Amino acid sequence: MATMISSPEAVRRLRNDLLDTVDGLKTQLKKTENAMETVAKEWKDSQFQKYNEEFTKDKEIIPPLCNDIEAFEDEVLRPFEEIQREYLDL
Repeated sequence: MATMISSPEAVRRLRNDLLDTVDGLKTQLKKTENAMETVAKEWKDSQFQKYNEEFTKDKEIIPPLCNDIEAFEDEVLRPFEEIQREYLDL
């Protein structure tokens, strides 16, 4: 059963958690890019090529996902929190 978050503080925590997730994804993506570049200099077998192709696909998916999460936080959750605070007179 779906429930609605009725606390502005809970919405704020969710917003922060989502933004932390985006930061973590971006940081890990950059670390992985750097690692793949380092490995690519010395490891040129077919297995590495397979890993690199899969990573390239992931690299194309992650930035738009991060943008969607940030937009949801900014365009949906932030206004929802503001409405809650106004309604609850906080």
